[in-house]
Amino acid sequence: METAVFGFVGALIGSILGFIGSLFSAFGKSKDTQLDVRTKVVTNERAQWRKDMRELAAAYVVLSNQLADTSKPNEEYNNEFERTRVLIRLRLNGHPGHKLDAKILRALQAIAVYAKDKKLDSLKAELEEFEFDMQTLLKREWDKSKGEAESGNIAISDKYAT
Repeated sequence: METAVFGFVGALIGSILGFIGSLFSAFGKSKDTQLDVRTKVVTNERAQWRKDMRELAAAYVVLSNQLADTSKPNEEYNNEFERTRVLIRLRLNGHPGHKLDAKILRALQAIAVYAKDKKLDSLKAELEEFEFDMQTLLKREWDKSKGEAESGNIAISDKYAT
């Protein structure tokens, strides 16, 4: 009789421990899955952001030059130029602590003034700087995404990236 009770208690304890172990395993896998999904979503969003910024920056440079060209009518390009400028601005962080973003935002405004005033030398110099800063920003974001994809950890938001 004692053996049967010990056998029953042992089986009961074993099944309880097995159940608890499977719960821990399920929760651990669920957390890992959630982290994988989050990493993938953030990485994909960053990839789309980089793609959009490359396309918008290229369009902005072309539209700037077209707007500054005195042989072409300005009205034809002005609306698309302003739309592209706003789309770029909306994708950048306006906080002054984000120095590179702030520099690009200032360049957008300077380019607009130079293009509309037909100051071609100043426009060319500002566009070169804009392109370099945009390359730097895109490379920084690429490196961040690559690191997150390799490690599986999403970087803590950089409040004031330089």
